[in-house]
Amino acid sequence: MFRPAALTLLAAMAASPAMAQVGTGSCNPHRANEVRCAVRIDIPGGNRVYNVVINATRMGAEARMTTDTYISTCGSAGQMVGRSNIANSGSSRVATFTNERNQAGMVAQALAGFCVETFLTTCSSNGQAANCQQVLNLGATKIEVR
Repeated sequence: MFRPAALTLLAAMAASPAMAQVGTGSCNPHRANEVRCAVRIDIPGGNRVYNVVINATRMGAEARMTTDTYISTCGSAGQMVGRSNIANSGSSRVATFTNERNQAGMVAQALAGFCVETFLTTCSSNGQAANCQQVLNLGATKIEVR
């Protein structure tokens, strides 16, 4: 009796813009022992809040790392929107931003796209410095904008 109503509610919640995934991208080796996670997305201007999440998959021992997240029109210098410290396993929100663009920014983003990048640096495992590229399964670790 209540099953159709419950299924409709669940479908509506899954389609809700606040919960919808906007884009996902890969994480790859970067300078020295760092990792760069990046995604190109198409989002409108306005006051919507976006969350940047790293879905990390551990390789080897448990580790911690610093994350620096930047947003930009693709190909231009980014603006830092978050710094955090996360584990090398599980899902962690690393930044939140609102895309507020002026008219020039709207044109540039329409042509070049909107980029979100998170750099994973300063990794440590068991109190010792660790290579960030070696404490993550890079094939399974992803960045997601919601």
